[in-house]
Amino acid sequence: INDGVDTLKSENELMAFKNIFNDWFARDTSKKIKAVFKAKGMSGKPLASKPPFGYMKSEYDKNQWVVDEEAAKVVKRIFRLCIDGYGPTQIARILTEDRVLKPTAYYEMKKSGTVTVEKPYHWAQKTVVGILSLMEYVGHTVNFKTKRKSHKNKKKINNPKSEWQIFENTHPAIISQHDFD
Repeated sequence: INDGVDTLKSENELMAFKNIFNDWFARDTSKKIKAVFKAKGMSGKPLASKPPFGYMKSEYDKNQWVVDEEAAKVVKRIFRLCIDGYGPTQIARILTEDRVLKPTAYYEMKKSGTVTVEKPYHWAQKTVVGILSLMEYVGHTVNFKTKRKSHKNKKKINNPKSEWQIFENTHPAIISQHDFD
């Protein structure tokens, strides 16, 4: 629009070159942002935009997680049920029957004081599995679990565990290493 290009007319010989330069600029910006995230992630600071259920950002340092006691009780309960032999589907059913707010509803309740999420007490097996698989509950920061192929493709690709960067004891643990294992 700023260049005054009218695609109905054939006067856009330079557009191919402008598009190449625009793509180079986007690619260069993407590389710089990736370098900043890489440096932050390698320093042991969490790259996640929000902490996992059971934690919240410290009011003094946005890169530090503190335990959200109310949500941490639910996380501890999920691990305890798992240790007692219940599977993810059974745990989800128990939490649903006991009318425990699922994480999205819990965050909404904390933020606005009301819940508009549909089925706020309906826990999914996938949510339980996600909680049970997070090493963060042991007090570790785990960075680089996923990556993106390029600046044009926003699809996340899971990195193999060998490429993860794990920084131990970076925040208070909710679950002991023994219970996590």
